[in-house]
Amino acid sequence: MSIWIVIAVIGAVSYLLRVSMFVVLAGRTLPSSLERPMSVVGPAAIGALLATMVFTSGGRFDPLPTAELAPTLAAFLVVRRTGDVMHAFTVGFPLMWIVAAPT
Repeated sequence: MSIWIVIAVIGAVSYLLRVSMFVVLAGRTLPSSLERPMSVVGPAAIGALLATMVFTSGGRFDPLPTAELAPTLAAFLVVRRTGDVMHAFTVGFPLMWIVAAPT
């Protein structure tokens, strides 16, 4: 069996597993016991990713925040004030690009 066939099959299976949740749950409402916890999955994942980015350096814990802290805090303040994640992206990404720009 060719390596490319194996890669294509693995990719197709991975895609089908991801899409199956949308197909199975389309048009259905989740029970409130499931809906409430699911509403915090996105913010928790973003928080974990940001904490890893801000408080680690080279794979090690760095208790002193790096330059990424300023864009992170700005995005946090914007989302707290507006309640819209898109506004946080609009503020946070340009600040991150400025901070990460080579000097």
